[in-house]
Amino acid sequence: MVKSGYRDAMVKNIRAKQAVSEVIGVVLLLGITISLFAILNYSVFHFSFDPSVTSVNLFGTIDKTNNMIDIEHNGGESLDEHMQIIITIGSNMYNFTVSSHPDNITDDKWDFGETVRFHSPESLTNKFIQVQVVDPVKNSILLSVVLQQI
Repeated sequence: MVKSGYRDAMVKNIRAKQAVSEVIGVVLLLGITISLFAILNYSVFHFSFDPSVTSVNLFGTIDKTNNMIDIEHNGGESLDEHMQIIITIGSNMYNFTVSSHPDNITDDKWDFGETVRFHSPESLTNKFIQVQVVDPVKNSILLSVVLQQI
């Protein structure tokens, strides 16, 4: 017969080993969780974000009789004269800046109510026409619109 004291000691020894393994498991899971959180925190907050996104409302129109495309500033921030305007007419692409078309721009800024007018060298009738206004400094597109689709 086995003495009850010996058996009780064996049971306590087994329970003690199980308790240690559970504590180690919890500590390892906490360590992994904290490490993953630290990596995520570093990757999100390490990069600097530029919250100054340009907010502007631009409106494009076509005058087919005079072969002109107008882009009007209808509100928002004033735009720099170095804004790039890309106009696609059919398969031809025209790229220019606001300062190269100063028809209705009164100062060095493209402000509310002012219009950039593009005189097209080709007919605008029955052609695909797309206009993009790009801010080269912030590397962002301010306007991308299809004015006429075939």
